[in-house]
Parts: sequence; C-alpha cells; structure tokens
Amino acid sequence: MSSWKLSTFLSNIHFTRLAITSLLILSVTFPVSSFSEETSLKLQRHLILITKKTIFLEKEIDALRKKSETKENFQKIIDLQTQIDRLNLYFDSRATNLSLEDSSLKKKGKSPWTKQLEDITAPLLQEIRDLTEKPRKVDSLKKRISSLKNTLVIHNEASKNLTDLKSTRKKVENSSNPEDRRYLSRLVLLQNKYDPELTRLNLDKAKKDLKVTLYSGESLLDSARNQIKDFFKNRGTNLLITITTFCGLWWLLNRLRRWILRLNLFAQLSPAFGKLFSAAYNIFILIICLIVGLACLYFFNDWLLISLIVMILLLVAWTSRQYFPTFLQEIKLIVNLGTVREGERFIWNSVPWLVKDIGLSAILINENLQGGELRLPVRDLIDKHSRPVVEGEPWFPNKVKDWVILSDGSYGCVKHQTLEQVILRMKGDSLKFYSTIEFMNNSPLNISAGFRYCIELGMDYKVQDRIGEDIPRLIENGLKNILAKFFLGDSPDFTFLEVRFDNPATSSLNLMIIVHVDGKCADHYEENRWEIQTALVQICNENNLTIPYSQLTVNMADNPPTPE
Repeated sequence: MSSWKLSTFLSNIHFTRLAITSLLILSVTFPVSSFSEETSLKLQRHLILITKKTIFLEKEIDALRKKSETKENFQKIIDLQTQIDRLNLYFDSRATNLSLEDSSLKKKGKSPWTKQLEDITAPLLQEIRDLTEKPRKVDSLKKRISSLKNTLVIHNEASKNLTDLKSTRKKVENSSNPEDRRYLSRLVLLQNKYDPELTRLNLDKAKKDLKVTLYSGESLLDSARNQIKDFFKNRGTNLLITITTFCGLWWLLNRLRRWILRLNLFAQLSPAFGKLFSAAYNIFILIICLIVGLACLYFFNDWLLISLIVMILLLVAWTSRQYFPTFLQEIKLIVNLGTVREGERFIWNSVPWLVKDIGLSAILINENLQGGELRLPVRDLIDKHSRPVVEGEPWFPNKVKDWVILSDGSYGCVKHQTLEQVILRMKGDSLKFYSTIEFMNNSPLNISAGFRYCIELGMDYKVQDRIGEDIPRLIENGLKNILAKFFLGDSPDFTFLEVRFDNPATSSLNLMIIVHVDGKCADHYEENRWEIQTALVQICNENNLTIPYSQLTVNMADNPPTPE
C-alpha cells in the first residue's frame, strides 16, 4: 500500500471518529441559507484547499516518522497532528455551515483515594439508583427528546447545505486529482453523517418510551414505597440480628465491668484511676461492639449496610475533628483529672457548690438553696477551677426563714432562696426580690444566729469625774432592772450587757452600751433596739443626767478685713 493510500485510509478513520464525536456536541442552530452557484464554487475551492493542506501535513508526518525517533521529532509530530485535527474540524464546519467544537479533550484520571471511596459507596449508590430508577428514566427520556429535537433541526439544515453543495460537484467527479477525490469522499461522508432520518426515528422511539413509562400503571409514590419495602424485607433480618448482637454484647460487657468493680480491685487506688478505667472500658466495649456488628453484616454479605455504617462513622469523625481538643479536656474532667474535681468546692454564678459527680454532665449541689441541685454540661467546666472543702465552711450566708440585714438597709426574713433569686419578707408582709448575685453583693448580715447592739450615749461634761466607773455602773444596773424580762430564764434573750466609756467628743463624753442578743429575737430586732434606747433615756431622767446636743460654733475674726 502506497504512502498516499495509507494516509487516505488513516484520514478516513479519523473522519469517522470525528463524525461520531461531533454528533454529540452540536448545540447551535444557524439560519438556513441557500447557496448561489458562485458562492458554492468559492466554498468548493476553499474546501479543496483545506484538503490539500491536510494531505501536505500528513506527508510531513510520514517523513518525520521515517527519521530517527527523537524528542524533537516526536513533539513536531504531535503539533502537526493537532493542526490536521483543526483543519478537519474546520472542513466539517465550513461544509455544513455549522459552528463545531472539538470535544476530544480527555477526562482527568481519578486519584486512588477517590476510586477507593467510590468502591466503598458503590452499594449505597446502587440502592439509591434502584430506588429512583423510574424518575431518573423519565427525566433522561425528556432530556433525550429535547436533545434529539435540537439535533434534528441541525441535521436538517446541514443536509440542505450539503444538498446545495452537491449540485456543484459534477465538475470534479471525473477528476484524477487526489484533492478532488478527497473532497468528494468527505462530502459523501458528511451526507451520511448528517442524515436526518436516523435522528427522526430515534426521536419517535424516545417519545414512545416516555409515554409507556409515564402510563405504566405504577405511580412514583408506589414505586418508592415498593422499593422501601423490598429494602427492609431483604435487609431487615440482617439489621435486626446486627442490632441485637450489638446491644447484647454491650449489656454483657457492662455486666462484666460491674463484676470487676465489685471485687474492689481499685480500692487502694485513687478515685481518678477508677473513673479513668471506666472511661477506657466504655471506649473499649464500643469499639468491640462496632467490630462485631460489622462482622455480622460481613457474614451476611450485606455490603450496603456496611457502607452506610462506615460512611456515618467517617462523617462523625470528620465533623468532630475541630472539637477534638475540647473533647480531650472534657475527658480529663470526666475521669476526675481536670481542674474541677469531684468532692470539691466550685463557684458558679457567684454561689458556692459542691461537685457531687462529673460524668456526661456535672452534678452540683448546695443544700442551703431550694432546688439546690444543678446539672451542667461538662464543657461549661472547662477553664474553671475548684478547691478542697474546708470543714464547717458555710455554703450560703443564710437559710430559708433566717432574718438578714443588707448593706442597702433592708431588713427581713428569707422566704425563698434559689440559684436565680432571693425573696425577703419585710415587716408588714411585703416582699422584696433580689437576684442571687445582687443579694450576695449586698453583704447580707444573718442575725438569726445571734447579734448585738452597739449604742452610743453622750453625757454632759459636768459628770466628767464620774464617767469612768460610776456612770457606766449606774446605767448598766438601770438597764438590767428596766429590761429584766430579757435577762431572765435559762435561755435569756439578752446574753451579755456591758457599759463602758468610749471616747470624749466635742460636746459630750460618749459611753458605749453593748448588748448581745440571742438569735431567737431576730424577728424583733428593731423593737428591742427601741426598748433599749427608751430605757437609757428613762435612766438619765431618773438620775438627772444631761444628754447634750451638738452645737455649731462660729468664730469671728477680731479684725475683719475692710472691703475694697
């Protein structure tokens, strides 16, 4: 076979491949135009020149192939072949009067991990594909009908243009020129390629298939329902056995852990080690149960459920990666190795709490508060601190029914106290509400456990010589006589009384009367204070003791300045 015939044969093969490829990428329709004879002759001459250029390039490729195989020659062959492909595509575009594009780009190969992921998800994708078979078939037929309609319009136009061009080829039919013969062969090939009859038959067949699919008697809902029934019918037993095995093994291993803990093998070790063992054991049995569950599905050859479980585990692992540092800190808290530990004092919202237990959630208790048990997520304990409990340390300034005095002057009985609020019942049964934080900031003074009065009494300077001993003794005896009812009995209201000289002021000599009162008198705090002050005035009247009052003294200069 001569080199020319070989080139012609290879070109025909290339034209056939290009014809099949071009058929799939036609998407633009050009308006129909009729060729005049002059225009047709010019187009014919143009196409013959393109063919001549193609043959010339093919000869250059043959010449290069006969030379030594070097990197430069190989690159030249690739460049020349690219030019030939472009000329062939241009020939088809000019002859059909269509805008054609080269669709011979190769798809990028898949990376190994992508291929492996595809193999894992293949069973699940196949099940979804089966479940949506009918909707996808309907959608595919509609798209095919639309594509065939566009293709039919394009083929009709191309066939008309080729028919117009056919009228001018008689002049070259008997020619022996290779360019003319190549030109004629390519026109025949394009006529077969753009024959609209085959496209019309395919369009009719697609319409018929769509009609049969839409009126097949089974609705999309029924089809989906049947697919779901088949899924559980075929795989329900496998799933039930796997879940039963998982739960049974989990229960058995948990019973084993309780038996181990009953042996008190860790009694001599720290509580933190016991919690660490429990956490590690839980992770261990979870891994074992997952492996056994997957082994059951592997035994039943149920690759769909295996793929589904593996995908869920991978999804959980992937979405949890950013929470992994926080998760480690939570694990440290759970196993009692963090900065907040069980059995220690922990401040939450300005209120002290006893850390009772740290598990999936932390349990805090405060027996002095109503509803004094609080559950917190473990993450709320991160970056917080606790300390050991001091024996006898109070957990709240007061209890319910205690009487308190606040720094804002409020005085009342505690009716309710919770984590959120403290309610005081004032004299006259009015209620005053405080948030717990606000209540703590007012430095509550709990007088239900006992309190004392410190009353200052000023004496006139006339009794200066008696102020050290006689006057204090006189007032103390007078108070015990007048307030005798408060000092009587085995459990007196006033447990201590003392009167002493305190300090000399500008206009008086001040005495300090100190009275210790039992906590049972907290509800009469103001009344008892009034009685003590009344008794002091009565003692002063009976003993002719003068209580001075403050005086304002204005000193004038001897020689005041003269105003200017």
